[in-house]
Amino acid sequence: MVAAAVHLDEFFNYLRFQKSYSQHTVAAYSRDLNQYFSFQTSSFSEESVESTSSDFIRSWVVELVESGMKPASVNRKLSTLKSFFKFLRKTNVVKDNPASGIRNLKQPQRLPVYVRKSEADQMFDGLVQAQEESVLESAVMTVLYTTGIRRSELIDLKLKNVDLESATIKVFGKGKKERIVPLGVEAVGVLKKYLAERQSIESESDAFFVRPNGKQLYPKWVYNCVNKMLTIYSNSEKKSPHVLRHSFATHLLQNGAEIAAIKELLGHASLASTQIYAQSDIAHLKRVHKLHPKS
Repeated sequence: MVAAAVHLDEFFNYLRFQKSYSQHTVAAYSRDLNQYFSFQTSSFSEESVESTSSDFIRSWVVELVESGMKPASVNRKLSTLKSFFKFLRKTNVVKDNPASGIRNLKQPQRLPVYVRKSEADQMFDGLVQAQEESVLESAVMTVLYTTGIRRSELIDLKLKNVDLESATIKVFGKGKKERIVPLGVEAVGVLKKYLAERQSIESESDAFFVRPNGKQLYPKWVYNCVNKMLTIYSNSEKKSPHVLRHSFATHLLQNGAEIAAIKELLGHASLASTQIYAQSDIAHLKRVHKLHPKS
């Protein structure tokens, strides 16, 4: 039997070079799998993937739950194991996937947090004035809210993939999956102002968004930018870039957009991921209905 470490390296290379997963995603897979095999070795004195059994994995799940880990986190780790052993089956290392029959833990349905339309309107009135101080911040907020792209997609957006004439951007999402996202009139306007400012910045980066020092944006910078603006204009319990993505989808749905179209704009792999916005809209309607005197 071969120790798990050898197969782990092969799997990580598969994720990097064939699946085109980001270094952050591969690092998350690595943490989960190394954690599991450390547990298997210490608890059952077995280091090889061939010796892994469903009972071993169930014992690990129990340990995770007893440690207080949330169901969503446990399910993510289970998903990692299932993907790993699926890869091992394809490469004929193991005959069966010991994780395939283990069901995910039930978890409470959490509706997405989003900014109310009235708050979004106030925020963008403020962003027009804020352009004089920082057109970069205004452009970042505008793109996140009016396109629904992810923070990572915004950071990785290239100059060559922004076409202001056709009012579109080319985005590369999870697994480098490409999609075209349209820009609204307001977004095009603020991006033209930002682009004029960017041309005066000395930068070797091919990224569309760069800081005044010419360097590409980074996740914490984007988070701080969004958090600052939402703190001013919104009572949302969360104030992260993903809240703007949720707001984009929810407001589209409330204005009558089809769920399938929203799926394409968001770059979701399956419709199931987008359905949560429909549930959110129903919850909103229920809150409104309670205002009726006979409800």
